Amino acid sequence: MIIAPSHGFVLLSVPKVASTSLEAALADYDEVPPGRPPAKHQNLAHFHRHTVPKIRRLGHERDTYDVVALFREPVSWLESWWRYRQRPGLRDDERWTGDLTFPDFVELFLTDKDATGIKGRPARFVAGDPERGARIDRIFAVDRPDVWTAWFSERVGRPVEVPRRNQASVRRPTDLPTDLAARLRAWFAPEYDVHDRLQETGSWQPPAGYVPAGLVD
Repeated sequence: MIIAPSHGFVLLSVPKVASTSLEAALADYDEVPPGRPPAKHQNLAHFHRHTVPKIRRLGHERDTYDVVALFREPVSWLESWWRYRQRPGLRDDERWTGDLTFPDFVELFLTDKDATGIKGRPARFVAGDPERGARIDRIFAVDRPDVWTAWFSERVGRPVEVPRRNQASVRRPTDLPTDLAARLRAWFAPEYDVHDRLQETGSWQPPAGYVPAGLVD
């Protein structure tokens, strides 16, 4: 997470969506509130509940800055987790995926998500809360860096260059069988409700309190 209300934004770091690289690029603008630092991957609901009051104590009301996030194509997001779990250092970990094909990993994800070690989901991460007033102001497609680097550059008043860090294995996934791909897309229906809105321009401003369609607790 990058908290930069003096520059008019807070960037939420969705897991496996270029968060390490973005934080490196924007670290100079981070304004850490007093007290215990917020979690790196704090979702929108937790941000509004726990961090907005701290930013207010810095002198910035919620309507003076935009809360933004980057979003990744859902299957690509899951593939990134599969690659990440192939790191040699995890070979002795029960979540190591070096001996799993991508279709095997997808099947495990769909039948026993906890066994993959993946917590939460991207749609939940950016979901608003109409009753509490939690809202996300803008979502960017991670594969459109021309759009979001220009936006951040305008906010900070200088070009933002994003280094590539924390790259996972280059092992290529096996194509998913048609039925498995369909099951996975159905599971990711809330994520595609977000993703599909980003395709035209690479950026989208959701309505206040937006909750992705099909998302349930």
